[in-house]
Amino acid sequence: MELRLIEAASEIGAGTRGTSMGMAALRVAAWKLGSELFGHAEESILRDENDVLYEDDSQHNAHHIDGLIRFESDLAYEVYKYVRNNIFPIVVGGDHSIAIGSVSGTKMAFPEARIGVVWIDAHADLHTPWTTPSGNVHGMPLALLMQIDNKGKNTPQVYTMDIWDRLRKIGVNGPKLLPRDLVFIGLRDYEPEEAAILKKHNIKVITVEQVREKGAAAAVEETLKHLADCDRIHVSFDVDSLDPSISVGTGTPVPNGLFVNEASELLQGLCNDRKTVTLDVVEINPALDDKNSMAEATLGILEPLFPILRNR
Repeated sequence: MELRLIEAASEIGAGTRGTSMGMAALRVAAWKLGSELFGHAEESILRDENDVLYEDDSQHNAHHIDGLIRFESDLAYEVYKYVRNNIFPIVVGGDHSIAIGSVSGTKMAFPEARIGVVWIDAHADLHTPWTTPSGNVHGMPLALLMQIDNKGKNTPQVYTMDIWDRLRKIGVNGPKLLPRDLVFIGLRDYEPEEAAILKKHNIKVITVEQVREKGAAAAVEETLKHLADCDRIHVSFDVDSLDPSISVGTGTPVPNGLFVNEASELLQGLCNDRKTVTLDVVEINPALDDKNSMAEATLGILEPLFPILRNR
């Protein structure tokens, strides 16, 4: 099948600057290492709205959320456009709030289908403006996509929640996925409000320890078995799922993460399945990195996926 790289360089949702340079960092890594990654697929470069970061921010429970509407809508349409034509998009962020657009685009392409989501990430990203301790939207995409209105101690402004509601309606009305159709891999850092959602909905979690104990291939098999009733699968890979010993080039590193070979085997196994139709790669931050090591590690994870996907 054909592949498409989509540069989604939005960093509005992050609290630390630099993730908008993620694709550029990958490109530099490819030049340095002689990789032909960028010769394998056509590219789309979306216009970002990062200029809002220069503006005063009054949305304390969802920083600069108003800047996300046009960007997420454009990204959703871009993903939809390719997926419905049997072209596999690899969406390179940007911060993890880009998943609002990419998952919405996947659902828009298959509005009647059950969409399974594999969230490979150290964090749960299940906050809402009511519960967030930071106000950073990259900690909120899954709650938004599943339309889980977890109330908490915050009192967000009416304007904030109006934008939140508009973001929830991108692509198709209603939840883009159900809690039973979500699998976390590598999750190890979350707040009590997120733990409550995980417990209430009995959301599937495969820990780093379980990946290491059973092997990545077994983790893939377990994931696909859990999502057996789903018609399509969206994989969202946050580089902070990796262990900080590999690189510091991400804004929210968490100890005891996946090793490169484990992440690579996970993604290869998931991309081998014909139900998998989209992939996000997010939170590469060369501004925090040392000698672009995170981009180089991520490049090594991505390269084996291209022949797998092209030969499907």
